Amino acid sequence: MAQHPAQKIKESDILGLKHFARVKALLDDLHRVGCHRDKASNRSLHFNEYCLGVLLFLFNPTLTSLRGIQQASQLRNVRKKLCLKRASLGSLSESTSVFDPAPLKEIANQLAAQVPVGNGGDFSQINQTLTAVDGSVLTPWPRSPSLPGCH
Repeated sequence: MAQHPAQKIKESDILGLKHFARVKALLDDLHRVGCHRDKASNRSLHFNEYCLGVLLFLFNPTLTSLRGIQQASQLRNVRKKLCLKRASLGSLSESTSVFDPAPLKEIANQLAAQVPVGNGGDFSQINQTLTAVDGSVLTPWPRSPSLPGCH
């Protein structure tokens, strides 16, 4: 069976870059995570950049794989807005074994503490369990019993 060639990602395919400025500032402290292994000081992909690439993937349905993130990192508008360098496919694929997710979990906890307490939303009409997909990098942390809607 012949494989279909992957579609080339274009600048116009990437949406929402203006919303990344605030997130980028939060992730800047992650830049040195994983660099202790880099004895030659030639790491080209840093944890903060990897996180931005994954977020770009999550918010852009045209990116469907690591190769999509790699292609997006080559686009001028992405490199300019996110201050990213071109990422190699090898660097992206090894990233889950190089970068310790604990500091990212701390940022998530800080952000969660800033979320105003509300009614938790009404999900009763869904009649199914809501599940976040791909928790392969972050281990789940305990659900807070103080938040409505958490079981």
